[in-house]
Amino acid sequence: AVLGAAIEGIRGGRMKAISLIDTKPAEALPEVPALGETNPEYADYLPWGPFFGVFVKNGTPKDVVAKLVDAYAKGAESEDFVKLMGDRGYVIESLSGDAATQFLSKWQSLTTWLIADAGLAKKSPEEFGIPRP
Repeated sequence: AVLGAAIEGIRGGRMKAISLIDTKPAEALPEVPALGETNPEYADYLPWGPFFGVFVKNGTPKDVVAKLVDAYAKGAESEDFVKLMGDRGYVIESLSGDAATQFLSKWQSLTTWLIADAGLAKKSPEEFGIPRP
């Protein structure tokens, strides 16, 4: 679950977290239950949440992509960065290549089907070739 900007409001008492959209509680807020624990019927849709990514245009030279992947991977391992993200409840995935593509495809499928199953979509994700998770 991504807590990010909300975590300071929760810790400061200005916001109350009632659940995390995840399968397990977050280390940053262990007292907040996870939706997957309280409502196991949602497990197929979890974990879910916003994410951050760095993308390049298709066709970017492979050597440039390799340098960027290496630089970002090293940055994601930085002690200061790991602490900063952990304190805010973020999970660092540091994905690239096929793993990143699979993550994005799963996120797209979960998001579109969640909206469709809630009755909020005008068209089915099937019409766009998006498989059900």
